[in-house]
Amino acid sequence: MSETTGCTPEWHLEHSRPATFLHYLDPRQSPAAQANRLVTRFRNIQALCDEGENPPDLMRLRNELAFHLLKMSRWWGLHFCPRGLVGVRNPLFMTYVKAHIERAIDDECLFDLLTVQRHMHAGDGGHILVLGQETATEPAASIIYGIDGQRGFRFAIGPAGAEPIWNGRTCPDFASAWLAARAAHARMGDCHATMREYETAHQEHIRARGWHRRHFHRQYDHPAMDMYVQASTQLHACRSEFGRREFEEILNSIAFGITRAAFCRRMTIADMLQENDMQDMTLRQANIIKRRARTYVTSCIDPIARPEMDILLDRVISYLPRRCA
Repeated sequence: MSETTGCTPEWHLEHSRPATFLHYLDPRQSPAAQANRLVTRFRNIQALCDEGENPPDLMRLRNELAFHLLKMSRWWGLHFCPRGLVGVRNPLFMTYVKAHIERAIDDECLFDLLTVQRHMHAGDGGHILVLGQETATEPAASIIYGIDGQRGFRFAIGPAGAEPIWNGRTCPDFASAWLAARAAHARMGDCHATMREYETAHQEHIRARGWHRRHFHRQYDHPAMDMYVQASTQLHACRSEFGRREFEEILNSIAFGITRAAFCRRMTIADMLQENDMQDMTLRQANIIKRRARTYVTSCIDPIARPEMDILLDRVISYLPRRCA
């Protein structure tokens, strides 16, 4: 994929601000779509800067996106390597991040907590940086989210207007804390069906976390086929709406990886299935894989990158009909 998409610096300054497409406090908004868009916008703006299109406002936007790439990887639990993902050496990438946090005190506080912890009690699980708040209903309550000195995500629930008490549970990513908080809030209101829904979703999210960590890993041929079967099995085992949504997206992502590999190797999807000893997967399944890949492009690929991905999908054939002898 090309690094530039024809978007001008002026367009990016209007449309690529992180606040316009990042929804950190709502994991129901696809983290994969947000992460993909963040990467595409950073790459595109970095390419413009490398070409000499570097007005100060554009460089500041690039630096802000660099910080959010780092924050996003910790928030959603994604493996992230600047050099491998966006083509920028790690030391240079960190200069972008540090240039941004010099201008944004809240972001500087979070960066400090995730790194050297100069501004807090280092390693103290009881010292918590507040990340955000939402108001829940039935019963009315305030839910506050934070991250502690051991870099675990936390939540607190209390009556609206009262000082909440932090729950002792520590979570490795924000979505886990969000689901745990929703289950705890439902328990407060004796909403047993809702509580079970969120508890089930949390268990399914635990299984999804390993997939999320590998979100930016490239998938090729045999491993991707095995991953597709495994993710499909896990999807069919999901009982919560949140879990089904997570695994649908995971499966669509793997299907896109398979389809892209077929394009690169100039093969049909059916031939790739056969090559990888997947004879039990029918021609209909080849069509389903391509359809899932199309869904992934529509729902999770940055709009400015979709035209190129649509062309790729249009050129991939699910299978070639067999001619009678």
